[in-house]
Amino acid sequence: MKRPVLQYACLSAVLAVTAVYQVRAIEYQLPRPFSIGRASYRPLELSAERDGLEIAWTHSSLLRAEVHHGDILVAVDGKPLTGIGMFGQAVARTHPGEKLLLTVRTPDSHHPSAARTVTYVMPHRAPGADALDVFFSIIMPLFCLVLGFWVAAVRPRDPLAWLLLALMLSFATLSDAGAGYWQPHLRDFGAAYHSGLFSTWPIWMFLFGIYFPEPLAALGRRYSWWERLKWVVVALLAFFAVTNAIIAAGAMENYASVSPLILDLAPFHGVEVVLMYIAVSAFFALIWTKGSMAKSRDAKRRLRWLYIGSVISLAPVFVLVLISKVARQPVEDYFPSWLALFASALLFIFPLTLAYVIVVQRAMDVRVAIRQGLQYALAKNGILALRIIIIGLLIFFMVLTNIHLQQYRILPWIVVAAGVALIVLTRDPIKRLRAWTDRKFFRDAYNAELVLSELGEKVRTIVEPRPLMDTVCRTIAGTLHVPNIAVLLRQTAEYKPAYALGYGSGPDVAFPDASGTVRQLAGSREPARVYLDDRNSWVYRTPGLMEDEREQLGALRAQLLLPLSVRDKLLGFMSLSEKRSEEPYSGSDLRLLKSVAAQTGLALENAQLSAAMAQEVAQREKLSRELEIAREVQERLFPQKFPPVPGLDYCGTCRTALGVGGDYFDFLALPGGRLGMAIGDVSGKGIAAALMMASLQASLRSEAARADYDLSGLMANVNHMVYEASASNRYATFFYSQYNPESRLLTYVNAGHNPPIILNSTANHLKKLETGGTVIGLLEHVRYAQDQVKLDAGDVLIAYTDGITESMNPDDEEWGEKRFMAAVESAMGASAAEIAASIMSAAIQFAAGAPQHDDMTLVILRVLP
Repeated sequence: MKRPVLQYACLSAVLAVTAVYQVRAIEYQLPRPFSIGRASYRPLELSAERDGLEIAWTHSSLLRAEVHHGDILVAVDGKPLTGIGMFGQAVARTHPGEKLLLTVRTPDSHHPSAARTVTYVMPHRAPGADALDVFFSIIMPLFCLVLGFWVAAVRPRDPLAWLLLALMLSFATLSDAGAGYWQPHLRDFGAAYHSGLFSTWPIWMFLFGIYFPEPLAALGRRYSWWERLKWVVVALLAFFAVTNAIIAAGAMENYASVSPLILDLAPFHGVEVVLMYIAVSAFFALIWTKGSMAKSRDAKRRLRWLYIGSVISLAPVFVLVLISKVARQPVEDYFPSWLALFASALLFIFPLTLAYVIVVQRAMDVRVAIRQGLQYALAKNGILALRIIIIGLLIFFMVLTNIHLQQYRILPWIVVAAGVALIVLTRDPIKRLRAWTDRKFFRDAYNAELVLSELGEKVRTIVEPRPLMDTVCRTIAGTLHVPNIAVLLRQTAEYKPAYALGYGSGPDVAFPDASGTVRQLAGSREPARVYLDDRNSWVYRTPGLMEDEREQLGALRAQLLLPLSVRDKLLGFMSLSEKRSEEPYSGSDLRLLKSVAAQTGLALENAQLSAAMAQEVAQREKLSRELEIAREVQERLFPQKFPPVPGLDYCGTCRTALGVGGDYFDFLALPGGRLGMAIGDVSGKGIAAALMMASLQASLRSEAARADYDLSGLMANVNHMVYEASASNRYATFFYSQYNPESRLLTYVNAGHNPPIILNSTANHLKKLETGGTVIGLLEHVRYAQDQVKLDAGDVLIAYTDGITESMNPDDEEWGEKRFMAAVESAMGASAAEIAASIMSAAIQFAAGAPQHDDMTLVILRVLP
């Protein structure tokens, strides 16, 4: 960000002009040993009115001499009075105890004979008067100027800071600096400066009420009429301010030169007074309105303080002046002097209130930092003050030399030239000293756009949450010099530290979803400043925010909480401690941090999604490995070799839908050369079905070894064991048979399975094996029937699961029994393995790549000739 060179140049110019006026005003108020060309006493004040140079104020000693407010001063020491400055020079030449002849007349008597001459003996200055003048003319104006210039120097780009400076400059002129008693070359400037700025005071009050701390437009369109009123009031008051400055400067030397302008403007004096009262009244109304409509507690508190302080400070004087205007008498004549002095003293509360609201209540992010912050302020501003002091001393020295060394006209210019040369020669060393000071106190400037651009490039490639948080936290810590940063993310209905920087051991804190801190951040979605030392802060006023939460915020050393949100979801928040520089987080800092938080929230959501996807992939890979192992185990459960049976050609095959299936077939070598053949279909798919299949195989093998020819009993026992070993919703269709090669008898039991079919060699005779009972594993006690059939040479037995006939094509059409039988008939005459392969191929070809919904199992027994 570029340095505000133009703003600082303008500020320096305003400071130089103000310094010329204020140095002379202060010098005028100093006791005599320190003053230069100063009047011993100020007996009266003059103002340029339409009837002449009117006495606006008189000392009590002049009242005794029958010189009154409103009289017109005609001559001094017998010389006709041409301007206010002439009277001031006469007073400056008169020492205490000497006489001064004043010729005065009343405003309504213009004839020379009506004038009267009063002899006035110049008194000694009262000691108490010095103290009052020091307070009203030195302390209060200097405080206003320091506040105004300091805020403008800290925030040169902020229009509100310049508005505050203008308000403080005008407020500093509420006390008269006695420009009429200054030297000829300064009094015209002093009069114009004082009168012009004093007249603009209502303008700055009005504008300050509109724009502080936020513009009035933020309250909505119904207040837009203030914008139209603003320009009318400001334009008219600015016109009167310019004319007042011209009149004040002209009346110093030659009243006659500005008397026509005074006469032209006299009818409009009432308009000016009314506009001033409208502007000041509008200030109070606007501050009260903003305070009542502010949404933030902090804003309400600041405006309440400003309103109360303004009323206490300005209302008494406001009322006294208004009453005196109505009574057409000066305030000091109409009210007791103590009351006027008390009301005037209360004016000091207004700049004090502004300083409190801006500095302590942080209305403009210029809070005075203590400890190291104050050291930095002294070091940083000391460098600036060094240059300002040099300029001020040059100006002051030039004033002195002009007064006392009039004969040496070249000397002031030599001083100025030497000062300019000194400033130029020290510019580079001071620049290097300023840069070193910034680094020393962690105040070096940053380029927000560059920080965001570099951070965006970094986080774009980071897909893991922890490296992302580390990058973001270190970027913030390096840019703003924040020693302690914690990132708290939501974990099981609580926000806990997921990353911490600068804490040593991680902070042991947790904020539930229902905590006041979380509700504050989720509701506002804006950075929240943490003021644990301020009872009016949200950390004390938020409902439900208990002391343990404040202790946890203290453990985090939190000074700023930064929500990490995506859309309306609060992913977490960041806790930032006090900066190493000990200065508060400025508006620029908050704008940078909000942009960083927005980037981080999106990147964090992407990282969490990536982590979830990686976890899902890992889980699937793990499941895939487990399925592969289960598939290998299941394949080992299928017969690894077929026992040779004389006169029988047989085979079995299974194609699972999910790698691990619930279909089952088996061949058992039984005593006497017999062959046991089983096929089953377990309900469901996947590992659960495979486990039940394994249980079924174990039950069958244990029973087949001792069942001999009682297959119905064998099936009843297998049913009972599967029922005991499986869930209530698990069952299996099952077919078991024994083949005797000697008698070619096939004994079987069908427990709810698809009936196997027997075809002869010519495929013109078909028999289905249906005798048996219900499925196994569903009911605890079941009776089964067995049957037997004699096989002839060339007969083929085909047993299958429903995955064969229910194979689906992309059009969701089943293969069906009809197509299945056509495939069987076309394969007759081939070997058992070829028949199985032909049928399986036909089913797969029909599916045409459509996903398989069920396991497909075939068992073929072919009786050889």
